[in-house]
Amino acid sequence: MSDERDVLHVPDMSSGKGTATIGVERAREIADNKEDLSDADRKSIIARVLERGIIIDRATVDLPKHLYGEWVADDPVEISRMQLLGFEKDTQYATDRSSNADGSGVSKIGDVIYMIAPIEVKEIIDAVRSEMYQRANPVKDKQKEEKDFQRQADKSGLPVIAESDITTAREQEIRSALGATKQA
Repeated sequence: MSDERDVLHVPDMSSGKGTATIGVERAREIADNKEDLSDADRKSIIARVLERGIIIDRATVDLPKHLYGEWVADDPVEISRMQLLGFEKDTQYATDRSSNADGSGVSKIGDVIYMIAPIEVKEIIDAVRSEMYQRANPVKDKQKEEKDFQRQADKSGLPVIAESDITTAREQEIRSALGATKQA
């Protein structure tokens, strides 16, 4: 990768205002000389790195609003599965993110490739997954269960013990009740 293309933004330590655009070599130089940074500069850089404000995440791909994309394992079975879902290999949007190009034009990082689909496909997938989840985890009607229990209890003739009563007591009433039990 060229230093001209990879640009990092860090606080401009010379003026203390705004940010300075630096290349990868300058970023490495700053990292190698961390002891020269003031605590405020070091804190600023750490905060920006942690929020990914300095180093752009290689896996982030900006897509038009009508497309959805995912990084998928570069495995023939997984690729076929995604193609059956409506995805296709991306050769346009994530090519500048690719770090392991194999000459096919497909965006590849390590052992994953980038695949895209129309946003409608993603919405259908989400709807089907939601339906599957609802079937596997139905919402129980607690009121219906309580009614069934009450009906069974009434038929059996057993008293229902699920009723409770709340009363409030002041400190003096509690002390007198405790004192009465000690004396008795």
